[in-house]
Amino acid sequence: MVASRAAGPDVAPLPCSGCSKLIDPLRAGHVAIFDLRFHYFCNTRCRHSFLGEASPQPGDVRPAGLAGSGAPALGAPRALPAPGGAGPHPAAPRAEPARAGADDGVARPADLDAPIVDAFPPVSLDERLPELPVLDDDRALLEPIGNTILCEEPQRLEAAEARDIGALLLVLAIIAGTLAVALTLAGDAKLVIGARIVLATVSAGMLLGRSATTARDATDPHPAPMLAPVLGGLVAAVWALFGEDRALAAEAASLAGVIATASAVSAWLIESARHRVFAERSWIASVLSAPARRPPEAWAPSQAPADRVPPRGDDGLAGGALEEPYAVRPGELVQVDPGEIVPVDLVVTGGDVEVLPWIGATTPARRRDGDPVIAGATVVRGRLLGTCTFAGGDRAVARVLLDPRRRADALAPIAQASRALTERWAIGAAAIGALSAFVAGRAPVEIAMTAVAVLAALSTAVTASIASIHVARGVLLGLRRGIVYKSADAWDRAGRVSVAVFCARGTLLLGEPELAELEATGPKLTPGDVLALAAGAERTEEHPVATAIVRAARVRGVRPDGVRNPNFHPGLGVMAVTSSGEELCVGNRALMLEQRISIAAAESRVAELEALGRTVVLVAVGARLVGLIGLQDGLRPGARAAIQHLLDAQVEPVLMSGDARETCEAIGRSLDIEHIRPEILPADRGAEVRRLIDAGTSVAVLGHAGVDDAALGAADVSVALGAAGSAPADFAAVLASDDVRDAALSLALAHRTRLEARVGLALSVAPALVGSAVVSALVLPPAYAPIAALLGGAVAVVHARALDAKS
Repeated sequence: MVASRAAGPDVAPLPCSGCSKLIDPLRAGHVAIFDLRFHYFCNTRCRHSFLGEASPQPGDVRPAGLAGSGAPALGAPRALPAPGGAGPHPAAPRAEPARAGADDGVARPADLDAPIVDAFPPVSLDERLPELPVLDDDRALLEPIGNTILCEEPQRLEAAEARDIGALLLVLAIIAGTLAVALTLAGDAKLVIGARIVLATVSAGMLLGRSATTARDATDPHPAPMLAPVLGGLVAAVWALFGEDRALAAEAASLAGVIATASAVSAWLIESARHRVFAERSWIASVLSAPARRPPEAWAPSQAPADRVPPRGDDGLAGGALEEPYAVRPGELVQVDPGEIVPVDLVVTGGDVEVLPWIGATTPARRRDGDPVIAGATVVRGRLLGTCTFAGGDRAVARVLLDPRRRADALAPIAQASRALTERWAIGAAAIGALSAFVAGRAPVEIAMTAVAVLAALSTAVTASIASIHVARGVLLGLRRGIVYKSADAWDRAGRVSVAVFCARGTLLLGEPELAELEATGPKLTPGDVLALAAGAERTEEHPVATAIVRAARVRGVRPDGVRNPNFHPGLGVMAVTSSGEELCVGNRALMLEQRISIAAAESRVAELEALGRTVVLVAVGARLVGLIGLQDGLRPGARAAIQHLLDAQVEPVLMSGDARETCEAIGRSLDIEHIRPEILPADRGAEVRRLIDAGTSVAVLGHAGVDDAALGAADVSVALGAAGSAPADFAAVLASDDVRDAALSLALAHRTRLEARVGLALSVAPALVGSAVVSALVLPPAYAPIAALLGGAVAVVHARALDAKS
């Protein structure tokens, strides 16, 4: 039996450079570097074999060159203990006693010539090393960049699909319809034709029974247009049976059997295509059905959270009684203990907790007072107290995925168009086919058969529902990254966006600038005095630039100047009065020009710093420039990946910032953004977005709620980072994370799934249209139209299943 390997990290096995045996490089017996490369060996014998040397035996001595080198030793070598722990190793040489008068600090040559012997025998490694974990994440949706919230593969709730009465009836309908078509080989005798019509009637009855016993999904079309061609084919077959043309009766019976079989197979195909979507939706519904817990009524509002001792409920857990999530109303307090699932959308009002921020997330994130938390999140550490913002069907995830009245896959424009095609437009196409047969002088039965064939080709379950499957898959892929669309219309608008505007600070940039340059432009003040004046003017402001200046003064031990009467100009700077009574101006170039302060002495230096992508803050005292401060803000992790998401989706990224043009151009070059909008004040960004819209583009804005409200409110599509679960707001998409990659992904994903839905619908409809046109032109028999529609539906389903496998 092979000894079990010690637990630890697993890496790819590598061959031993001496014996070529597969070994774990983390547990190799010997490691050496030859020719600037690492070599891994089972033990020293493999190393000597690799070098072409003979393995040392006990009693062997080293070459005389080493023995006579006279290198000092730390002491005489000691005998190594045996693995059993008793006595020296049998092969280890014993140290000779030191001669009298020998120097204790110098080892004898005999000691240096002692062979190197393994203390323990080599351990045989199991060649069947553990397999590496399979990484099946969609690399188009996730890049391994730091601080990413990872997510797990969604679970599947397998339903008993083939054991309900509807599935059984569908199987019987397929069998009966197939037999009706197969009996064509038996000839065109009236008895055979009658048997075929009877089998087609049985198949139609099974389809009627299935529609009566199976609950209708919100994405399913009305049963009437689906069953009309089946019943119409039977009527035409019976009509032709009582006529004199036996060949026409056989053709009508074949048409009835083909329509019944094609309808049943189409229903089976669409059920198999959306099984995975239904399973993931059922899993999410089971997660969201977690009960809610109100805080104990014994807690007084004025009592500190640390002093609150919750009583034990009937379930043995701390806190109040458990209630259904639908019983909680917006505005009520909710308590969630560690390990529990957040049942409603809420805003944290008490506690500093770590949560898995959405369903399927595996990386915890920290949430504090005022932060929103979406339903389905799991509390990892700490007790969460929050105020409910949405409950029941109004929860962000349930609204677009579970509520039948607002489901995105049922109300998306392309899904509605596909159902309209089967419910209304197919009737018009059938009328056109009948008219063409009438103009060609066909018999009434043939006219009816042509109309029924065209209607059957366009009224299939695949054509009606394939687009909704793609929409649902896109919504589910977004939920795996914490992306929630407000409605079906919001998803559709996100898929038609052509321009995406980034409010730079806090999205592409960290929003935490650091002091990079501090200079005094005059002889009267030192750089420390300039920093003291700027810190004194900005110490009551909460803007990232002000925070960076105050933090830099504190780190350098500079005491802020006692300025008075600060007057803040949003996006420009601040005007104040120094402690000595002089007028103080701290801000950007626009504020200096507005106050008629010359900056000619530092113009070249300012341009140089801005070309490096730094924000320059100018300081003037008494209408004279005295110094400047250069702040450097870093790029957020994943900013370049977010831009690439948009470029892949053919969406033009736009950088909008209040910084100078040179600073914005430097940032744009580093992120591959060509379109920049510099020196736009926060209050003017809404008007700037409207100007982009007036140019004929569909504009999306990516920003933070509360900071970029002006730009978000003016956009066609607003994407708010970290706002999922917050109070009601008119955002097209909200994120449970603060990752700019997910914000860009919300647009790219909508673009991609909208295109896939259109492709799936085209694959289903195009063969049906071709078959209908050929049948209407009387080139082929009517039965070829539903056959062509069935082939197109099969191709569309294969396309959908292939996309499911990739995701």
